[in-house]
Amino acid sequence: MTITQQTLAQIDFRDAVLAAKNMVQVKDRVPERVYEALLTVLGDSPDPDSALNLFERLANAGDKTHTSDLMRLLEQRQALVHYAVTIFSHSYFLGETLIQNPDLFQLLARDKNLERSHSREDFRESLTRYRSRSLETNPSVLLARFKRREYIRIVLRDALGVADLADSTAEISALADVLLEDALREVDGSLRSRYGAPQTLDASGRLMDVPVAILSLGKLGGNELNYSSDLDLLFLFGDGELSDSRQVQPGQTAISNREYFIRLAQGVTEVLSRITREGSVFRIDLRLRPQGNEGEPAIALTPALHYYRQTAHDWELQALIKARHSAGDVGIARAFIRGVQSHVYSQQLNFAAIETAIHSLEQISLRRRKQISASPAPPSIDVKLDRGGIRDIEFLVQCLQRVYGGKEKWLRSGGTLFSLQKLHDKAHISSKDYQELTSAYTFLRRLEHRLQLRRGQQLHRLPDSEADLQVLCATMVARGSEALSIDGFLKELGERMGRVAEIYGRIIHSEQQHRDESAISDEFVLSPTLAPAAREPSYTQIIERIAADSPELHRIVTQNGLSDFARRNLHRFLSSAMTTGERYATLRDSPQALEHALQVFESSGYFSDVLAQHPEIVAGFAVFTGSSERPHAGALDTLFAPAASDHNFARDEAKAGTPQQDAIFQYIVSSPLSYSEKMDLLRQSFRQKFFHSAARDVIQPRPVYDSLAATTLLTDRAVATGLEIASAPEGFAVLALGRLGTWEFDWASDADLIFVRAETCDAKIATESTQQIVEVLASYTRFGNLFAVDARLRPHGGEGELVNTPETLGSYFAHEAKAWEALTFTKLRYIAGSRSTARSACEAVRAGIQRFARDGSFLIAVREMRTRLQKAAARSNFKTAAGGFYDIDFILSVLQVRHDQVPTAINTREQIGDLTSRSLLSAEDAKTLDESAELLRACDHALRLVTGRSRKTLPDNEAARAAATDLTQKILNRDLSGDLQTALQQSAAKVREIYNRILEA
Repeated sequence: MTITQQTLAQIDFRDAVLAAKNMVQVKDRVPERVYEALLTVLGDSPDPDSALNLFERLANAGDKTHTSDLMRLLEQRQALVHYAVTIFSHSYFLGETLIQNPDLFQLLARDKNLERSHSREDFRESLTRYRSRSLETNPSVLLARFKRREYIRIVLRDALGVADLADSTAEISALADVLLEDALREVDGSLRSRYGAPQTLDASGRLMDVPVAILSLGKLGGNELNYSSDLDLLFLFGDGELSDSRQVQPGQTAISNREYFIRLAQGVTEVLSRITREGSVFRIDLRLRPQGNEGEPAIALTPALHYYRQTAHDWELQALIKARHSAGDVGIARAFIRGVQSHVYSQQLNFAAIETAIHSLEQISLRRRKQISASPAPPSIDVKLDRGGIRDIEFLVQCLQRVYGGKEKWLRSGGTLFSLQKLHDKAHISSKDYQELTSAYTFLRRLEHRLQLRRGQQLHRLPDSEADLQVLCATMVARGSEALSIDGFLKELGERMGRVAEIYGRIIHSEQQHRDESAISDEFVLSPTLAPAAREPSYTQIIERIAADSPELHRIVTQNGLSDFARRNLHRFLSSAMTTGERYATLRDSPQALEHALQVFESSGYFSDVLAQHPEIVAGFAVFTGSSERPHAGALDTLFAPAASDHNFARDEAKAGTPQQDAIFQYIVSSPLSYSEKMDLLRQSFRQKFFHSAARDVIQPRPVYDSLAATTLLTDRAVATGLEIASAPEGFAVLALGRLGTWEFDWASDADLIFVRAETCDAKIATESTQQIVEVLASYTRFGNLFAVDARLRPHGGEGELVNTPETLGSYFAHEAKAWEALTFTKLRYIAGSRSTARSACEAVRAGIQRFARDGSFLIAVREMRTRLQKAAARSNFKTAAGGFYDIDFILSVLQVRHDQVPTAINTREQIGDLTSRSLLSAEDAKTLDESAELLRACDHALRLVTGRSRKTLPDNEAARAAATDLTQKILNRDLSGDLQTALQQSAAKVREIYNRILEA
């Protein structure tokens, strides 16, 4: 039996004969390394049959040229093979999308941060870029195609365990909002060209456009959209009749505002729901509008408010709990939501209203039972409508919100999981019930997603066939874990739904019975349990328990002065920390750590989320001291002291305070763990240490270069560990460029790496080791990835050899390299592997760069490139706009290259000091550039800590901008005159003046 046969025999194919035929087809069409990677990942696939069938089609799709290009890409980036098999295993309809659009592999290869959720802004930018490249003129086709392409990324994050349920549904909802916005803009533009703008007179008699808004209800309104949900929408427009003063252009027909917006609603619905060769964008449901199917598809604000205040059924009011602005004018949406709040939530909510809603739910269940009894087939489980299903949990939460939301406005929110958290925080749901409902809802929604992903259909019932059930079971477990048997899975599902049904009946129906028996009053307040004495600890009781166990901890959690933002984050953290005895013990024994964490809760929503998900890591905050020594600006020779040696590890370890961090990495390398276990442990260890370093900078801000040195050193250790795991050969080395090269690596940075080998090192083995190192560092497992790796800065970019020798590097820079490459390689720094090979590579590159010092066209080429980067940037971009960090970087690199004074492994401040000590920069210019560089690095670092991502502009959100400004000032240890944007603008003007003067010389 061959190795292939042995491997195939170990994969649990349903049709082994067809699988063997497919593997023969694949082996003939793909490179050997792609074939080997495929064999490896198929074994972990939940549906290897479907994955292999679709991969065989991918290998044989299109013409030979395109297929060859794709296979070369898969060979270079073997993680893409894993991505393809993941999509093919989970979703047939998205697998078709991937086969028909192989360019998506290029996008996935360039997407170096699969870890990050995309926001509305991200999807808007992606849609703008996609439209600019597309020749498609049909908006329905374009939007449907764009949606399916974006679903590839969302499903990958979901299936790989990178994103949890809340992340996935929030991304799908944000994408839906952007598609709604685009459809509204498209249809509105078409109508305006035919009928003119809908206008009316304002109070002062001036013409004004009438605004329109699209409100979302249901799953989209709660930011919890499924992969195959309907969109429940409500179209609202401003009051006022068509004005006689409006100017109608030639060829336009005047119609009433009412008719205009009815046509607008119909047009948007048609664009989104039209069936095309790409399917429809979404199914649109307008039945929740006033008067349902009998009502008009769009309604003015005032009659809409009148309807919900005077006429609407209670179930219609209950639906408004999730009302949210999705597209159009936000003012109309806010006015409507404010106007109906007092009717949706009431401090004296009559129980008859709740009974009406319960009756409506029971009618749904009755229809479901009739359908089951009429079917000859045995009934399968409906995870949405059956007792204890998704509908019961959502309905229970909404009932509790309506009862208590009248007095407690904080409970008024749309998302089910978020609302459950709030109800628990306010002691309206016991801790035990909260955990059961949250766990069950997450499980059932994930199961619903897996059902809908297979064919892109709106399914809620389990499949009938045993084979499909087995695949479903496999998709529900974490990667690397053993799937349950069908019987075990059905048992777990039944137990979860049974517990939900018990909680639902206890909270809802028992209270209804109590009301019927007592008949004391028509007014009713729900009680979360039958016997208050039997309730599990509420949030209030958690605080009481903390008071009894640790007065110091109680003082910290109840202190005054916390903002509402910080207090909400603290509540979420404590509720999560109290879920197990081990977590609580960690918290109880580390009061000082929690006091430090309060600063995180005040400043960073992103890191607060991390702590709420993993409360045990707060213990690491206890090591932070109460003060931090800061350097004081002195003479230039002190402030700009250059590095004394090539790598200066001792200096940087002392600065970072992290020499002890070597132990875990040494253990990973030397342990008997399997390859995948080493990758998982490396990710867990690295991310925890990286998080602690970042959190320290929120809690106890350090000088920015010290912070970046700490994260750079940690990243170096991770790269070195990856090299050891990959068993790189003798004479092989890894070097860094970019921010990693200058000891300025930050949270959410990419690692720009260069791989080199000695002439005696076999090229094929070195290339295989490089690919494995990239896999160790950048591929996604259930614990995410370490960081994005970018190797495209090597000679000839993505088309060049992945591994070079010092000789080929020297030859390239001596004869072929462009001016921008010379600037880029001034940052070349050794990280791991053979020191002698790395030293030879650095010497060869610097010898080759010397030719640019004598090249009269060098400055011209540099200025042209800088101008292109500047034109592509917004004026507020503090990295690439005029006077941004790129100006500083260009100044320093140009001076180094022109004067053949390329330093070794030093940061921006030290580069400035080095050039100043050589009289290549004046003391005045050096001071200006140093202060500006520190400001820009501090601002960039603060934004990453506040938002969890790299940004090129300040955020529009006022709270985030204020938090970033405050943190920037703490990092700099000085107040900024005016706001942060003003300081950045003033800095940019000074830097640009120096740039113009030096680069014109």
